[in-house]
Amino acid sequence: MTRNAASERQVQAADPAASTWLSANAGSGKTRVLTDRVARLLLNGVEPQRILCLTYTKAAASEMQNRLFRRLGGWAMLDEVNLRAALGELGVDGPVGPDTLLQARRLFARAIETPGGLRIQTIHSFCASLLRRFPLEAGVSPQFSEMDDRAAKLLRAEIVEEMADHLALDAFADLAGLFTGEALDKLTDEIARSRPLLANPLDRAGALRLFGLPPGFSVQALLAEVLIGGEADFLTDLVSRLRSGSTTDQGAARKLGALMIDAPDLAALAVLEDVFLYKQTVTTAVPFSAKLDTFPTKD
Repeated sequence: MTRNAASERQVQAADPAASTWLSANAGSGKTRVLTDRVARLLLNGVEPQRILCLTYTKAAASEMQNRLFRRLGGWAMLDEVNLRAALGELGVDGPVGPDTLLQARRLFARAIETPGGLRIQTIHSFCASLLRRFPLEAGVSPQFSEMDDRAAKLLRAEIVEEMADHLALDAFADLAGLFTGEALDKLTDEIARSRPLLANPLDRAGALRLFGLPPGFSVQALLAEVLIGGEADFLTDLVSRLRSGSTTDQGAARKLGALMIDAPDLAALAVLEDVFLYKQTVTTAVPFSAKLDTFPTKD
């Protein structure tokens, strides 16, 4: 049977006698190659329960299993001529005898009747099956269940609610004073994903080292770096100009007009950051860059 270059490479990759690393563009036939590889293993007499296929998603696992069953079910219904052609396309070269044809037609029934079915699973489900077989060695409860993203999000929300209600009132109040987002979902997700880094809480000296700040760095030192003098006069002039501007300018004027710039604190810095700097959004390539084109300038 004559094959083009692409088909020949697919047949080579599907050969179960070779250990293969397959890399190809989307839609180029990777799933078909994997399906062909499993079909050839079955055709070579490998027991279905001894074959393990792992994928990233449930959708991919389902798609691969459906394709394989369609392939094997189709073989069971083909006549000899078309079945020989199908096996040749799969990569079975040379004469195909009656025994091979009979074996190919029986593969669908063998796959269906295999206890537990063909093992085409996600990586998560495979790991879960190992943990259930060896719970004592893994240090987990035999009755554990996997948590999907939605369940994890709901659990984090419940924990936050309990912290705010009675478990950690002071800590939650401190967080609320610093957090500027609308919801805590993204923050709690980031905390959960970074839990190994948070296992050993940092003291003040360690936190300063982490952010490259000198020992003893204080709020006053931070304010001295940001405010260099003359800000009160500048803001007074700027507020008067903004009040006659657009709706956005007038909103900025209200925020800046309420500042106690002569006795600044971290709250004042938050207002200045909000008015003068861009935050991280989908439209800002560089977060906290200056809004140079926002405010009117002197004549």
